[in-house]
Amino acid sequence: MANPLAKEADFIPNRPDVISQKASGADRGTLLGVLSGVLLIVIAILGGGAPEVFLNLNSALIVLGGATATTFIAFPSQRISMMVPVIINAFKPEVYYPADYVEEIVDLATLYRKGGTKKLETQEEYLNHRFLRNGISMIVDGYSSREMHEIMDREIFSMIERHNTGQKILRFIAVQAPVFGMCGTLIGLIQMLMNIDDPSSIGPSLATALITTFYGLIIANLVITPIVSKLNTRTESETMLYKAIRVGILGIHEKANPQKIRKMMNSLLPPDQQR
Repeated sequence: MANPLAKEADFIPNRPDVISQKASGADRGTLLGVLSGVLLIVIAILGGGAPEVFLNLNSALIVLGGATATTFIAFPSQRISMMVPVIINAFKPEVYYPADYVEEIVDLATLYRKGGTKKLETQEEYLNHRFLRNGISMIVDGYSSREMHEIMDREIFSMIERHNTGQKILRFIAVQAPVFGMCGTLIGLIQMLMNIDDPSSIGPSLATALITTFYGLIIANLVITPIVSKLNTRTESETMLYKAIRVGILGIHEKANPQKIRKMMNSLLPPDQQR
């Protein structure tokens, strides 16, 4: 459906087809990092000989089972079940950038100054970002600047809290995996000492015992910790986006000069992203 006011206001909203193209696929940097890390470790293992030693089901069960069990003890099961999409999100490319919304909000401000709330209302359905759409809706519904600022502040805080909850669970797992790796190593050492009368079994038993620690370190440092860092970066980026949109929405509400709104939004962005 074509935007009936696009010609009248020269307003071109962010196109859903462009957003969907950005959202499709995966973030190449994240995938490249994981694959290259796994590949280098596998090459090192194969180069050292006896790669089958590094495949141990009991060690994997101790690390994964222990980390999973303690996580369910520490956090509500509903929050843990929501971690799968959170982890998947770390492998997706970034879709929204604050600079992408500068021109859109400037166009909305121009439209509002020319036609008031009636013409602004017709644009709500074409706005693909929920935070921006809600802000425009509040302008149309007659909220005051103070009410709008409070509501948007709470929404930003709520978004940060949701993200931090997911990262908190992942950080907990990153701590628990090496701990249970060490626990598995102690179990293996105890079993080895029970057969210390047989010197030929000490070497293989010690190697098997250390595999559990190896699994715990790999899970924590190659998988979980980098994902947490990536999600934290995404949270910071999305927070900046929300704050830039909030500045734009409040500027529209006050019928500020569109170029003034542009400068206020640009002041929140790095120099290379300013529009």
